[in-house]
Amino acid sequence: MKRLLRPILLEFCRSHLILTATVSLLTVLALTLSGLLGLGTAVAGVLPFRLRGAALELSATFPALIPMGLGLAAYLPAGRLTRKRNLLPRPDVEEALLLLLAPAAAFWLLLALAYLVPHGAGLLVAAMLLNCPAYGLFSLLSQYLGWGSGNSLWPVYVGGLITGLLPPLLYLVGSYLPIAALDQEESEQEFIEKQ
Repeated sequence: MKRLLRPILLEFCRSHLILTATVSLLTVLALTLSGLLGLGTAVAGVLPFRLRGAALELSATFPALIPMGLGLAAYLPAGRLTRKRNLLPRPDVEEALLLLLAPAAAFWLLLALAYLVPHGAGLLVAAMLLNCPAYGLFSLLSQYLGWGSGNSLWPVYVGGLITGLLPPLLYLVGSYLPIAALDQEESEQEFIEKQ
């Protein structure tokens, strides 16, 4: 158990909970304001192409794409800031795989159980809340594009896999971004070890 509790994984979980709560709140606020002010239909009228069918009905959810997209983008600076604040070295391969696969596996397990267990709506909500920015963004995009409404469910399966990997992958990329002071210290330690 101690091997699983790596500092980078614990910091990811903390940052992920903060970002998920913030994005959830901002998404609800954006949807509420969109409904009250009619922003979605105004945006749909300004678009250079015509929306039809389900996409036109979902036009009220357009403003929700902004906090979800920004929430996903926030994982990059969160990974870098966490590494800089805690003076952590860059994750090695084992830590990187653990950081990438442990949160994704938790999301995939909840999602699979939600679809396998009868009346698994609670598990689906838990999966959505566990991975709010990526899952919400994927859900809206799949509804706009009509994925899963035809014969093939492959886009939905691939989207579920990507949704689980996206937040930890962005965080991991952020933790590999250069930090001059830490990188210089790491290179000096490697040089000393080689001597």
